[in-house]
Amino acid sequence: MQFKQGQFLIDKIRGKLKINKYQEWLPKEGDYRKTSPMINIQPNSFYDIFRTHNNLPTQKWEQYLHIYEKHLKIFKEENKPVNLMEIGVDRGGSLEVWSKYLPENSQITGIDINPKCAEIEFNNPNIKVFIGSASDVDFINTNFSDANFDIIIDDGSHICSDVITTFEEFFPKLTPGGLYIIEDLHTSYNKKWGGSYKSPKSSIEYFKNFIDYMNFKYIPEFPIETTDEQIEKMKKMHEQIASLTAYDSVIIIEKYNIPKYRAFKSYETESKNITKEELLSQNLTLCNTETRFEKFFK
Repeated sequence: MQFKQGQFLIDKIRGKLKINKYQEWLPKEGDYRKTSPMINIQPNSFYDIFRTHNNLPTQKWEQYLHIYEKHLKIFKEENKPVNLMEIGVDRGGSLEVWSKYLPENSQITGIDINPKCAEIEFNNPNIKVFIGSASDVDFINTNFSDANFDIIIDDGSHICSDVITTFEEFFPKLTPGGLYIIEDLHTSYNKKWGGSYKSPKSSIEYFKNFIDYMNFKYIPEFPIETTDEQIEKMKKMHEQIASLTAYDSVIIIEKYNIPKYRAFKSYETESKNITKEELLSQNLTLCNTETRFEKFFK
């Protein structure tokens, strides 16, 4: 890591890098507009649970509160126990917030490499912490060989290689219709975390490929150097990834509720200008009360 930082300084001195003069990680003092629209906080929303939490401490960026309320609200509304895993326990407060926000009897699992996290006392017996690295295949196989999770949140080391390995090991354990959430992806632009802008090793560049995976079956040909193994990987991911939603520092991957085993159908409403027979001749299925829509999405 010291070598990478040293190389960064050398490249900077040699003029190989153009420094982003707009780089900004935290707001400046007083950088707040009183005239901006404000959030109307609803009782029991993620905003409400987070701001009123007063036990073990936790910390989230401002935009995360909106993101979690928007995407996890459906799990709350279904009112069924959820199995959530968060990588990165820190001081334990985040796991407590999840236990308060999600439906009763939800199982909350935390993973952290810090042995002190095992000493944290939680006020909910459904919270459990495992000590180990989420990118350690042996640790995963030992503790999570048969595990399945509805929601997985990676707030761990943020090192690009860890983020990628962790995803590839845990995404198969995500239940149909589940969400895989990676936090703090702004770090993947920094050499300190094993990435940089447009680096093929960065987490951001890795997840950009998922757009191709989702549209895999529309690709007519591949570069000649593309291996059969790479094509099979794209096909497998195409059948599983329903969506990729990108925010400032966060990416959310949704798994199909059922595998995408066929191409999506094209529907057209009934019209006086076109008959059912004409629709069928165009290889379109008439959209009417007899049509069955498979639930690919949660």
